[in-house]
Amino acid sequence: MTVIDPHQLQVKREKALRTELADRSDVKKAISRLREHWSGRGFGTRRGLLSGALRLTRSMSPEIADSVAACKEIIGFTPPVEVFVRPEPMFNACIIKNDTGPVMMVLSSRLLEVFTPEELRFVIGHELGHAAFDHFGIPMPAVAAMSEMGVPFVHRHVALQLYAWSRAAELSADRIGLICAQDPDAAASGFFKLASGMSSPRVKPDLAAYARQVESLASAPLAREKIRDDDDTLDCFSTHPYSPVRVRAVYAFSKSQSYMHAIGHGTSGGISDEELERIIMTDLSLMEPGYLEEEGEHRDILRRLLFSAGVVVAAADGHIDQTETDAIGALLGADYVASKDTAEVARKDLPGRIKDARENVPLVKRAQLVQHLTIIAAADGNVDEHEQKELCRISEELGVNFSVVIQTMQAAASPMD
Repeated sequence: MTVIDPHQLQVKREKALRTELADRSDVKKAISRLREHWSGRGFGTRRGLLSGALRLTRSMSPEIADSVAACKEIIGFTPPVEVFVRPEPMFNACIIKNDTGPVMMVLSSRLLEVFTPEELRFVIGHELGHAAFDHFGIPMPAVAAMSEMGVPFVHRHVALQLYAWSRAAELSADRIGLICAQDPDAAASGFFKLASGMSSPRVKPDLAAYARQVESLASAPLAREKIRDDDDTLDCFSTHPYSPVRVRAVYAFSKSQSYMHAIGHGTSGGISDEELERIIMTDLSLMEPGYLEEEGEHRDILRRLLFSAGVVVAAADGHIDQTETDAIGALLGADYVASKDTAEVARKDLPGRIKDARENVPLVKRAQLVQHLTIIAAADGNVDEHEQKELCRISEELGVNFSVVIQTMQAAASPMD
């Protein structure tokens, strides 16, 4: 297969945001300060993997070694890559790059045991895509959260752009995964396993139907131009990051002229680059918190609700961590100051604000709010049982499926994996 240039396949939204953000002095300053803090820790990361994980050699697993080598060759990626297997019961994969030394790919033992060779090629290609695009160049979410003496390095609207770039970056990496696997069904089934934790053959018939539905939507984007306030819209949003949004993006790419050209099948009949990017932009817009900024009554209702609910959830375990306070400020601005003292007032205000939102705000915006409420709860690195109980109660009262919370917690745990 001819070597491809990954940057020719990069999601345009990601490329534009990367260029804009990389030129900002505040983002540069945050990255520079992070580099200072992290100086010398890279070797510790590799030492930790060498002591707590298994480094795979070709003699141990020629299949994995061949898959990594094939993916590297396809995208022209030349730096050395070490593959580690970490003993974990969950499906997980990530890639780590230091200023010096090899790129380190970490796969969970559960993933290696259950994923098919084609699904593994997609995962390996996805991780190498992060390295090829140098997504480490803007370390997220650390850059968005970086502060000094309590003052953030980047303003709230820039932080939101950083998160938007991070989401678009995942779709770019997915494209490289598909180029390496050349199997859209394997990509979809891999997403299903990662999202559900299931590997039973009993799910295959449902997966096939699901994949056909996604393929149909991707090939006929006009079918979803009309905004709908029903369960389909919620399903499309609530399962981010391993959702119909992401699977649809992979399927749309698999039908594009760019993909067909990359795998040597010509370009006739494929989706144009312009149409492909329009599909991506439409879906990505669902993940961005524009509802907090746009003019109109919905904005004020949701901002008040997010503050009250955020304080209640953050205080559910008996205290409010500074990182949770910072997350509320990042979403709503410095005027919204959360503390333990405001928790009692927030609890009193919350029922009325939930009722107001339920009666006046579309379901998709309520679902977006639940996603960002979950991000606040996960800001301290842990969502305990008390916080989960509050999240469950609030999402239920808002009429939002609790799967939004589950999938968002997965995203918060591994935002760039």
